[in-house]
Amino acid sequence: MLVILRRLAAALALTAGGTWCAAQPGADPSTVVAQVESAYQRLEYAEAEALARQALANFSVFTPDQIVRLRTTLGLIYFARNETTEAAEQFRFALSVNPNLALDPLLVSPTTIAFFETTKEAFLRERQTGHAGEAVTRFIVVNDARPGATWRSLVLPGWGQRHRGARTKGWLLTGAAVATLGGGLGAHVERQRARRAYLEEQDPALIEDRYQTYRTWHNVRGGLFLGAAAVWAYAAVDALVVRGAVPEGAPVEVTPGGAGLQLRWRF
Repeated sequence: MLVILRRLAAALALTAGGTWCAAQPGADPSTVVAQVESAYQRLEYAEAEALARQALANFSVFTPDQIVRLRTTLGLIYFARNETTEAAEQFRFALSVNPNLALDPLLVSPTTIAFFETTKEAFLRERQTGHAGEAVTRFIVVNDARPGATWRSLVLPGWGQRHRGARTKGWLLTGAAVATLGGGLGAHVERQRARRAYLEEQDPALIEDRYQTYRTWHNVRGGLFLGAAAVWAYAAVDALVVRGAVPEGAPVEVTPGGAGLQLRWRF
């Protein structure tokens, strides 16, 4: 009954207040997270819970780190209320996103840290052994960087690689594309000059020499343009096939389900 009353108070705090104006669509997610943590630090648990739950109802706009902070704050709120089951559930949600999560001993009491560490040890042990018990499934959906990387590499080789985190490879591919394409354009200009010189030459002793010069620039142009096409094709295929690192700030989605832990990428 006490838990129900507290949840009701949280709902009333949410609907009554103008404090949630910053969490409306278009609000800065970092500001929303700061609001939740500020309310918790002021010991206004009902308001903090309402803000956090409203934020998590639109969790796709938050980064993984922000999701962890919201879930951790909820866990701290529930533990402060002696609702240990709910606290453990929120800590497990946070740990499913960041298994290395640790509480700051300067901000959190030793009793809370001990409870968190016990929950963390059980969570990690269950994940290693594959026995999740009654744990709730954490669906973590991270946007696949490959579609965005592919169209970027079609526009400019290397742009897609940098988008997915491979900066060195990206700059090398961009340099190769610029060098081969630029060289091909320069060779095309020289080919046109050599062609005109060959067509305008009237001295029989120089005609063969003019033709060989024209043919050389013709072959150089073709080779450089072919190289540029190969760089473009490689960059696009590499961006499509290699997943690479998750882009910074990629959204994470966490939803309840059955038992276990699942990881999905949305392509």
